[in-house]
Parts: sequence; C-alpha cells; structure tokens
Amino acid sequence: MFNEGRSFSGNERDKLFLNRGDGTFVDVSDLSGCDSPNDGRGVITADLDDDGDLDMFVHENQRERHAMYRNELGGSFLKVRLRATTGQYEAIGATVVVGTAHGPVAQVLTRGAGFVSCQAPELVFGMGGVDEAAVTVHWPGGATESFGTIAKDSRVLLVEGSGKSTPIDTVARTLPDPLPRGLRIRIGETVPTFVARDIDGKRVHVDVRALGEGKRVYLNFWATFCSSCLAEMGDLTHVHQQDPDIRVVGVAMDAPGTTDTKDAEVLALIARRFDKSGGKFPTFAHVPDAPTDDFTIESIVDLERLPIPTTLVLSPEGVVIDIIRGPIQVD
Repeated sequence: MFNEGRSFSGNERDKLFLNRGDGTFVDVSDLSGCDSPNDGRGVITADLDDDGDLDMFVHENQRERHAMYRNELGGSFLKVRLRATTGQYEAIGATVVVGTAHGPVAQVLTRGAGFVSCQAPELVFGMGGVDEAAVTVHWPGGATESFGTIAKDSRVLLVEGSGKSTPIDTVARTLPDPLPRGLRIRIGETVPTFVARDIDGKRVHVDVRALGEGKRVYLNFWATFCSSCLAEMGDLTHVHQQDPDIRVVGVAMDAPGTTDTKDAEVLALIARRFDKSGGKFPTFAHVPDAPTDDFTIESIVDLERLPIPTTLVLSPEGVVIDIIRGPIQVD
C-alpha cells in the first residue's frame, strides 16, 4: 500500500492541540515537531522521564517508524497512583478529583485511550501554581473517600480505605535529546562507511575518511530537483579545488527507480545536472537497500524529513563537527 503512495490517513499529518484553558485549543503541531507525515495509529501519554509532565509515544503504522515526544513545558504537578481493596486492584474506572484554587479537576483512570493504546496506571495533574490541593477519590465500588490536602510536586499512592496518601519514590530517567532534523547522526558521532552508487550505477562503499585524504570533508546532500542545491555546485567545486584544507563529497538524494531502466534514467539525470551545474567533486547516489552487514545512506539521514541542501562538516577522522542547512556561504 505504501509502495503505491497511498495512505490510511489520507496524507493528513499528525496533529497536536494545546488547551488554552478557556475552552478553546490552539494547533501547535508544527511548533512542537509532532506534525509527522506518517500514519499515526496509536498514542500513549505517560510521564516517561518522571519529571511531572506527560510525554507521548506514537505508533506510526507507515514503515513502523515510531516517534517519542519529550514534554519540556514543566510546572508544578501531582502524580497519583491508586490501589483498590475491593474489586479490581488497579481501580480501573475510579475518578480522582483534585480541588485546586482554580476549581476542581477530575480524571478517570481508564488504562485505555485511543486506538489500540493502553495508558500508564497513574494520573498526572497540573497544579496551576498552587502549593497544595484537596484530593477525593470516587472508587469503582461506589465509595467516596477524601485523602486531605497533598503538596505540589508529590508522587503518591492512594489505597482504598486508608484515608491517607503514601509517598512514591522518584524514578528519574533521562530521555535522549532529539536528533538534528532529517538526520540519524549527531554532532560528535562518526559517519560510517556506507553503500551508494557511483554515476555509472556501480555499487561502491563510500569511505569519507579515505576521500578526505586527511582533510576536513563537506558531505553534501543534494537532489536534481533542488534549485538551491544546483546553484551551490559551483561554490562547492571552488571549495573542493581551491581550499587546501577541505574536500567535498556529494550524495544525490533523488528517488531510485523501480526497474533497471528507470535506475539508469535517474543516474543519467543526476550526471547531467551535476555536470551542467559545475560539480567537479566525487558524488554518489543513495541506494535504498543493501546487504544486511552494510550501511546505506539511510543509516545517516531520514529521507522523509531531510531539508536539502544539507552539508555535514566532518573532521579528518569522519566525525561530524558542524551541520550547514541551506547553501554554503563562500567568503
């Protein structure tokens, strides 16, 4: 289905809306980075790093590219876990009411929300700047129980019939920083030798360290349909030929064909555009598949999100030391 370009969601990007607090919502999909073009088919919201706010994990049906979104809004919170002594022990169906200075806020422990998704067995409340709040639980068996006031930034267990809260230890976890947009490699990491095709269509192993000849390397990602990419070819050639400390290596990101004939046509187009635009440095075309023991260019870049042109500045050892977005600027 995806090979034919069709989409379960009608090519609608994922959406994230922020509650304004006045009964309306604002679309923050692009600002938050959640506007994935893939087909989202399940969402889990949970405090994955135990910092008091809800993070998200999204199952993307398309190509099984899952996404984790780290929440950094912060603020004071109250985290509640429940233990029922009558009926189902997780207290599924219980309603917890937190009485803040801004009025009561209620949540139901459901353990299920959204398509084929199961939430964590805890409830997280924003405290809105107050120091403490009264907490009441309506248990699934019908009983209503008050647990008094609980201080902000608390993690507590509420046991049915106890009437008091028990602190829960913090289990802090560090979630990774997001990768640079369109890349699967960070500054400070080494670009591996990867499989690509040369202009003649032959599969080769590209070792940027060897091509750099002991100098810094500009690893440039471009495409024949990108006018900015073609416009910077002359500047890249000037750097490659005139700067004694830099070598340039190009990788054309044009989509490969589905037959040998189409592949040949794509490669011919790359060669013509490259030559006509003044490219005079080693350039290759990406390979979508390779033997399992080899890296392809997709081990370095995310083809769906890579802005082009993008240039990785590599040390003589092949370590990423800078990322240039857009055409390079030649002094």
